[in-house]
Amino acid sequence: MINEKFKLFIRASRPFSLTASVIPVTLGGILALNEPGFNFAYLLLSIVAIIFLQASVNLLNDHDDFINDVDTKDSYGSSGVIIEGLLTLKEVYVSGILLLILGCLIGLFLSYERGVTILILGIIGAVCGYFYTGKPLTLKYRGLGAPMVFIIFGPLMTLGGYYLQRQEFTIQSFLISIPTALLTTAILHANDIRDINHDKKAGIKTLSIFIGYKKAQLVYSSLIILSYVSLIMMIIYNYVPFVSLICLLTVPAAIKNINKLRTAENSSYNIAELDKESGKLQGQFGILLILSIFFEYALSSIL
Repeated sequence: MINEKFKLFIRASRPFSLTASVIPVTLGGILALNEPGFNFAYLLLSIVAIIFLQASVNLLNDHDDFINDVDTKDSYGSSGVIIEGLLTLKEVYVSGILLLILGCLIGLFLSYERGVTILILGIIGAVCGYFYTGKPLTLKYRGLGAPMVFIIFGPLMTLGGYYLQRQEFTIQSFLISIPTALLTTAILHANDIRDINHDKKAGIKTLSIFIGYKKAQLVYSSLIILSYVSLIMMIIYNYVPFVSLICLLTVPAAIKNINKLRTAENSSYNIAELDKESGKLQGQFGILLILSIFFEYALSSIL
């Protein structure tokens, strides 16, 4: 019974989306791999903390979307555990708050070890995460979801991961966050495009609703394409190694996602899994980018 309950909480945390936070934090940390004083324990703790925090946001998002009639039995946006009666509203909310507290406690320890800047970055992330759908700000419902996701799951996390190791910010640690931040924003945007009709009925506003379905398609395609363009530009200017071209192995999956949306004809059913497929693309791209940087550093240390 306990094991089944645990599986439901795992489902509610939406594991497919967790690479959205793990990858930028890891990217920031791995940039400092060859620097004096690199601390693997700090990197590991930051990854655990960010998993707790994002899982918390996902659980609280399920709770808030349900009570605000954004998620219904006819929509696709949630994990489904509340709508299907598998977990109660209270169980989802309490578990979300507990994970938020655990993530914040780890963050407090890291800020004690590495300074007030980590505390400030952590507070910004935690506050934005809670008020993503939480009252009174409800950022997602005001069309601010996409820009917030780009900033939080891009520069903020990557700069934080790097600062944790080096106690400084660099242009490289900022720029390297951009490709995966664009892909992470595409995950949310795919979700919003799919849910346009349901969100309209619920009376909330998203970027997709503001600009309309056709322009929202264009934005999704642009987010995907610009992630590869920004990667190539960074390779040209030596911010990431030449071997990072290995990320181009994910181009076929990117094209597949763009074409799926282009031919969906405003049908939620046809793109029901596009957010998960976008999450998989972001994960694959991010892992290859991390491995390419690790390989370059490992090779340079040997030579």
